[in-house]
Amino acid sequence: MQTFLVTLSLGPVQSLIGAARRTRDLWCGSWLLSEAARAAARCLHRAQPGCLIIPHVANPIQDLEPQSEPGDGANISNVLRAEVSVPDMRAARALCEDAKADAAVRVRDLGRRAREGLQALIRSEVWESQIGDILEAYSAWARVESRDEGYGEASEQLGIALAARKATRNFVQCARLSTGGLPKSSLDGGRETVLRPWSSGDAASRRLALAGGDQVGDQEHLDALGVIKRLAGPSDQFTPVSRIAADPWIERLTSDQRRRLKDSYASAYEALHPLGRGLASRVRGNAGIYADLPFDATLLFPFRMDRTTRVIRETGGLTARTAVKALRECLRQLSVERSASGDAAGSPVPYVAILMADGDRMGKFLSRAASADQSRHASKALHLFASKARGIVQDNRGHCIYAGGDDVLAMLPLTGAQMCARDLAEVFEGELGDVAESLCPPNAERPSLSVGLGIGHLMEPLGKLRARAERAEKLAKGDSAGTSRNAIAFVLGVRSGGEVQWRCRWDDRETLSALERLTDGYRDRRLPARAAYDIRAIDRRLAWLRSDSGHIATGMRLAEVNRMLDRARLEGGQTRLSGEIRELIRALVARQPLRRVADTLIAARWLSARTEADLGERS
Repeated sequence: MQTFLVTLSLGPVQSLIGAARRTRDLWCGSWLLSEAARAAARCLHRAQPGCLIIPHVANPIQDLEPQSEPGDGANISNVLRAEVSVPDMRAARALCEDAKADAAVRVRDLGRRAREGLQALIRSEVWESQIGDILEAYSAWARVESRDEGYGEASEQLGIALAARKATRNFVQCARLSTGGLPKSSLDGGRETVLRPWSSGDAASRRLALAGGDQVGDQEHLDALGVIKRLAGPSDQFTPVSRIAADPWIERLTSDQRRRLKDSYASAYEALHPLGRGLASRVRGNAGIYADLPFDATLLFPFRMDRTTRVIRETGGLTARTAVKALRECLRQLSVERSASGDAAGSPVPYVAILMADGDRMGKFLSRAASADQSRHASKALHLFASKARGIVQDNRGHCIYAGGDDVLAMLPLTGAQMCARDLAEVFEGELGDVAESLCPPNAERPSLSVGLGIGHLMEPLGKLRARAERAEKLAKGDSAGTSRNAIAFVLGVRSGGEVQWRCRWDDRETLSALERLTDGYRDRRLPARAAYDIRAIDRRLAWLRSDSGHIATGMRLAEVNRMLDRARLEGGQTRLSGEIRELIRALVARQPLRRVADTLIAARWLSARTEADLGERS
């Protein structure tokens, strides 16, 4: 028998996860990929118990069993690795093919379950032509020549072989369909729809034919993968973006205000849900952290309430109109009442954050393992981090979409985004500390986590929000040796304006502390909203000094900022800024460009926002 390292890579990530219009598309796509990887890992373990290196699971027999719906545990990474003993290279290849076949079968099983809710609405010919092409699976293997130094060499060869294999993609002839000219999928436009056409009069019947009633819009076209994303799991398990964005506003209400809101919302939900059209949905997942208001919270936003009112005028009865009118009156009363913090409750802020996190230089770090046991030690640390990531996101009032290995994708309210990013980075460093101590040479860079936060309006397409988070993650990674990786970055997309970018390394404690203190200042109403824009104006006036770092130029900048701080007043126009806030801003100006100071203030203001008024937003 010979020893081989084998690896499998499953994808494509873009179509499985990235192509999404609703939050459930992201969740089900990531779960589908995780389930395919789970099935492949289960096949490898059954063939040779104890062979798995990645993923690390404490109880393979139980942990690798197929899941009936997305859970709160760590996802299975889409890249697998195992050390197996087989007679020759052909046996290693056969084992990989068996694992890929099991992954494909799991995708078909999930597709079959989703299709059951469609009854006669499916195009069977188109479905069968697509269901086998959803998953891309690549494999590679390398012989371990000796027990002493052979593992490291085989691991290097394995990486090269997998990269070469993925570069030579499979090209399969497209299936001939008897029906041509079908509309493309609404999610990514890549494949034809598998749903039969319907007229406007059939919309109500079509919703009744769909399991769960309203997962597919009346005008949507979905391919086979899109159908799985919409119908593979219970609809109330996936937290809508609107509920996450509204959470800080809900949390600041008094217990009596929450009770009144919940009663009014429940009545409206019961009246609106039978109408369909995405007007109302329940929220029961994410370990029940949204139990105070277990609904999608869409109707808390005035601009969405107006749309609902127009719809029920056309399709709703007296019961729906009465329920929505009562909810509107409840929200009007709450908006002028005092919240638990003593401020007027107002309306929720209509912005949300998408977090994307990724380990830095993990390939180089994992390649230092000289044995399978060292690789398993690193894999275990990554699995522990991924297992804790969901709890960290929940602690910050968000919902984790994917957590596998060193990758995290989550949705968060503005007020919890910064703290969640910091907590994830600290736990990542802590979990990999012992492994780094054993694998990294002295003075070498230790594993770190770069985190990107994309912030945008609720009405922006989800794909655009996710793309902004991806840009923020790349910004955190950096592109120069002096500032690369180990950082947090924001890309703020203002609906009525442009984007603001901000980046800071985790080891720049002074700037991060200043951001947190400024965020607290905005939250406690100790900073005026225009401070950032006044500093921007000073930067434009002194643009001719930007290239000058001398004492005179520095003094001129600081003098202008001091003059602005002396004139600045808090809401009401009487109270000056506190000495602490003024000294904090002066310290930033003394060591950073004015443009960066202004961006730091803008980021702090957004990260503190709980209501529309906090950002000057008006519906």
